[in-house]
Order: sequence, then C-alpha cells, then structure tokens
Amino acid sequence: MSDIGHRRISRPLVRDDEDSPVADAELERVLEEVPRGTFALVGAAMLLLLAGYFYVYLFVFLPRGMVG
Repeated sequence: MSDIGHRRISRPLVRDDEDSPVADAELERVLEEVPRGTFALVGAAMLLLLAGYFYVYLFVFLPRGMVG
C-alpha cells in the first residue's frame, strides 16, 4: 500500500496540560510590548498616501483652475 494522500500530523510545540509559570511570565512580557514595526510601517504608508494626495491636488487639480 502506498502513502500517497496520507498526511502526517505534527505535535504542537507546547502542550496544554503543562502549566509552566516561566512560560506564562514570558508570554505576558512579550504580549505587553508594543508592535513598533507595525506602527512604523503604517505611519510610512500613511505619509506616502498623504504626500501623493497633496502632489496630485497641488500639481494636477489646482493648475487646471476652477470648474464652471
């Protein structure tokens, strides 16, 4: 019989039945940290978006003049 189509199920890295105060303390420490990289990426994306908006507004819309 071949093993084609059968998948091997891996074990979880941390078992639920093990309560380790060291692991809990480490988890709390990690979860308290602010994700600075995410905020930096969002801030950079927002700055680029606003810069593009003002560029189009100042150098495309305003030079064309008023509608009417």
